[in-house]
Amino acid sequence: MAQRNSLDNKVKNTTKYSYIVDCIDKQVHLLVDARDVFYNADDEIDCPLDVVLRKNNYTLQDLMNWDAREIRFIQIIDGNETILNSFSLDVNL
Repeated sequence: MAQRNSLDNKVKNTTKYSYIVDCIDKQVHLLVDARDVFYNADDEIDCPLDVVLRKNNYTLQDLMNWDAREIRFIQIIDGNETILNSFSLDVNL
């Protein structure tokens, strides 16, 4: 049983998550702490953006100052990136 748990931990450790913020003049990569990733009510992998910003020493004001256009939440497994969620901030109200 201990061997199985050890194997599970190694497999889980190869999966990483990140937010990528596409701005007018730059792209910002935000590291995601695996402890902040969870399954939401729709059974989708999720992570609160405000928590990730804070842990990367940014605020929502920084996000607005970057003139962000799109945000992508990605999963990285063995170097392969999969977009789990993306949304556009280029919305006129």
